[in-house]
Amino acid sequence: MATIKDVAQRAGVSPSTASRAMHGSKIISKPTRDKVIKAARELNYAPDFNAQNLATKASNTIGVVLPVDHHEIFSNPFFLEMIRGINEVCSKNGAMTTLATGISSDELVHNIDVMIAQGHIKTFILLYSEKNDPVVERLKQFDVQYVVIGKPYQDVNKTSYVDNDNIQAGTDTAQYLIDHGHRRIGFLYSDLSRMVQSDRMLGYQRVMMQNQLPNIMLEERFETHAAGVKTLHKFFEQYPDVTGFVAVDDMLALKLQQVLHNDPNWKVKQFSLIGFNNSIFSDLAHPMLTSIAVFPQRLGEEAAKIAMADHPADELSTAVIVPHQIVKRHSVHQIKSLQ
Repeated sequence: MATIKDVAQRAGVSPSTASRAMHGSKIISKPTRDKVIKAARELNYAPDFNAQNLATKASNTIGVVLPVDHHEIFSNPFFLEMIRGINEVCSKNGAMTTLATGISSDELVHNIDVMIAQGHIKTFILLYSEKNDPVVERLKQFDVQYVVIGKPYQDVNKTSYVDNDNIQAGTDTAQYLIDHGHRRIGFLYSDLSRMVQSDRMLGYQRVMMQNQLPNIMLEERFETHAAGVKTLHKFFEQYPDVTGFVAVDDMLALKLQQVLHNDPNWKVKQFSLIGFNNSIFSDLAHPMLTSIAVFPQRLGEEAAKIAMADHPADELSTAVIVPHQIVKRHSVHQIKSLQ
């Protein structure tokens, strides 16, 4: 098995320089770091992270914190793409990632306690932003560094985060439907305690208000097909003239599309539908789903870059806004104004 001395010899540097380069030290130039990493890959060098952690009482592992209802991670490509972006940046800088999960807030907080106390993990990336999050409170208590993907609810100016402009994205989706002649537009959501959903709702509401149109809200209740049918029956009894929907993410949009398509009451109608995240399932929908691309892999990459950087204690927090883009497919159709 190759050692750090073997890597240093192949790269033409000292063992200490090779070690610093593998750990992403800022005092090592990028060309030297790239040369060392290239040599390590050629030799299949795998650093003994556990031995290093025991010696230094520190860890070059980044803790990636999933939301409590983490079952959605495995069905929603958005989270997997973020994790992929985080892993790529960490791998290039000689660091590892480990996931923190829990079926409840208490379990998740406990697991983070263990990661900090036993794993000596000092940096975390949260894949979500949630109101009154006990995880954030615990990380503050331990005074460890953390980065949020999503706009923080509290201490925005003191918290490093990566996000899209979700208010503007919500504005763009509603305006896109209005530009196609829609005037009765529903907003489909599942959890407004999530900052990303509430911001997208605010953008939708802003456009509807500017156009003197009503806000029409639909909370997702599609656990089963029968539940979805029941939810929509109640909804259309109250709002029979809705012609289009903004869904807070693609997975909700596809659930809605499936219920609408499979029930004879609505199959004959042509509803327009636009989602968020531009997931791989958008192309598989029928019709193919128009969606807002938010580039989750880049969100993960930018969060990892912030997490890996050296931050002086008095440094201001970092905020990175990743742009979004409408990906036009076939789920939005042009209609005549119903005003």
